[in-house]
Amino acid sequence: MYRAFLYILVLSILVFVIWGSFFEIQLKITLSLIVLTVLPFIRKKLYKDETLFRKGKAALYASLFLTACGLLMIMGSMLLHKEMDFAAFGFIVFLFVIFLFGSVVYGIPVSSFSDLVTAQTTRYRLPLAFLIHLGFGLLSYLFLGPLMYFAVIVAVVFFGIDEILQKKASTQIKMGT
Repeated sequence: MYRAFLYILVLSILVFVIWGSFFEIQLKITLSLIVLTVLPFIRKKLYKDETLFRKGKAALYASLFLTACGLLMIMGSMLLHKEMDFAAFGFIVFLFVIFLFGSVVYGIPVSSFSDLVTAQTTRYRLPLAFLIHLGFGLLSYLFLGPLMYFAVIVAVVFFGIDEILQKKASTQIKMGT
């Protein structure tokens, strides 16, 4: 009873914060759907401990990789123009935080949903999972507008790193048994 009360309290606070805010309706709907994934009966199907840890690592690695790419572009620009722009390094930190936030809040639930949908598929699992990741990256146009291109790039990199980590984990399990 106590746990049910806590779930109701937390969910009602989240719903109030989301729907009482000044966000656009598309963002409110998206955040509400993400909040629904913490309900116990949905969470048990979507999130397993080992996959959640793997997806967290994939989110961190994707954010670090994309931040490193941005850092290399800024450093290349500095070398070409022979001037230092330290504000760009602050922008890189900001990019890392944004990439990590998007990967954790939006990417992990989408990736878990993709795993759930493609669990029974054997032959076309990889292309179908890629299309789901890409589709949800494109769907972010509803609340990101033209910044959706960054979301698509993050979704593709997140998918690639998650698949590499999944293959590595399955290879280690096969070698261990």
